[in-house]
Amino acid sequence: MTKRIAIIGAGLSGLTIARNLLQFADVTIFEKARGVGGRMSTRYSDPFYFDHGAQFFTARDSDFRNFIEPFIQTGDIAQWKGKIITFEAGKKPDKSMWFEPHYVAAPNMNSLCKKLSENLNIILNTEIAPLEEKHPDGWRLKDKNGVELGIFDWVISTAPPVQTVRLFSNYLEADAPLIQAKLLGCYTLMIGYNKPWDKKWIAATIRENPLQWLAVNSSKPGQSNKVTCLVAHSRHDWAEEHIDDDMEAAQAFLVKQLEDVTGMDFSKCDYLSTHRWRYANLADRISLDPYFDEKLKLASSGDWCEASRIEDVWLAAQKLSSYIRRSLVQINHD
Repeated sequence: MTKRIAIIGAGLSGLTIARNLLQFADVTIFEKARGVGGRMSTRYSDPFYFDHGAQFFTARDSDFRNFIEPFIQTGDIAQWKGKIITFEAGKKPDKSMWFEPHYVAAPNMNSLCKKLSENLNIILNTEIAPLEEKHPDGWRLKDKNGVELGIFDWVISTAPPVQTVRLFSNYLEADAPLIQAKLLGCYTLMIGYNKPWDKKWIAATIRENPLQWLAVNSSKPGQSNKVTCLVAHSRHDWAEEHIDDDMEAAQAFLVKQLEDVTGMDFSKCDYLSTHRWRYANLADRISLDPYFDEKLKLASSGDWCEASRIEDVWLAAQKLSSYIRRSLVQINHD
C-alpha cells in the first residue's frame, strides 16, 4: 500500500524532500503562509519587488552545484555580479568584489521555489496543530482550528526548531538535538523609489551598527532597472533584544541608522515597510543530523542542522530524504 507523507513547510527544504520522495509515497505539503518560499520569499508591491529573506546563495558542494546547473542553463538561476562596499561610521566606504560566485533565483528568490513546487500537492494557509496520540493507522493531522486534514504514515516538519518542537512536543526526548538549535531574529527594511539606481555598487556590508547588510535588490538579474528596491537587514543580536518592539518604532530607528551610516536620505522614498523574522539565522554554527525517528515515523530538517545558508538547507534535506527513502524501500521489500 502506498505510504502517505505529510510535510510541514513549503520552503526549499520541504519542497526538496517532497520531490525526492514523490516516486516512493503519496506526499502532501502543508504551508501556513499564502505562498511557497519560506526564507526565500519575495515581497511584492508593484512595481517594487523585495527578496526580504535570503539574499543570495553560493555553491561550494559538488552535489549542490549539480542541482543548480540545470536551472542556470534555463535562466532560472543566475549570477549576481557587481561591486560590494563596506559602510562604517567615520570611515570612507571600502569597495571590493565577491571572491566566489553569488547566485540568485531569477527574477526573484522565490522563483526557484515556485519551480520546485510544480506538480506537488501543496495546501496553503494551513497551520498544523501539535500532534496528538498516534493511531494504529497513522498520524491524524489537524489544523490549528481543529479541522482534520487526513491520516499520514510519516510527518516531516521543516518549520523552525521552536515550531517543530511545539508540533512534536509529546514525542521528543528531552535531549533531542533539535531542541538544542536556536534561531535568532532579524528585521528587514524594504525601501523603494520610482527611479533607477544611480550608484555603481550593488550591495554593502555594514559594521558597528544595528544594521549589517544593504542590498540593491533591483540590481539582481531579471529585475527592472526602472525602479530602485533596497533591502536592509538588521544584526541578529540587535533583533533579539528588540524582537517584540513596536514595528513602527523599530522601522523609524533602523531607517535613521541607515541614513546615518550611508549618508542617504530616505524621507522621500516611494515605498517603505519592515518585516520581522523571528527565526532567521542559526545562533551557532553546529553540525546536527536531521531528526529521524523511524519507529514513530517523525522527522525534521531545515536551517537548524548546520547553518542557515541555502546550500546547507538543501544538503540537509537531501540527507533526510535518503533516510526516509531507505525506510520506505525497506518496508516495500518486506
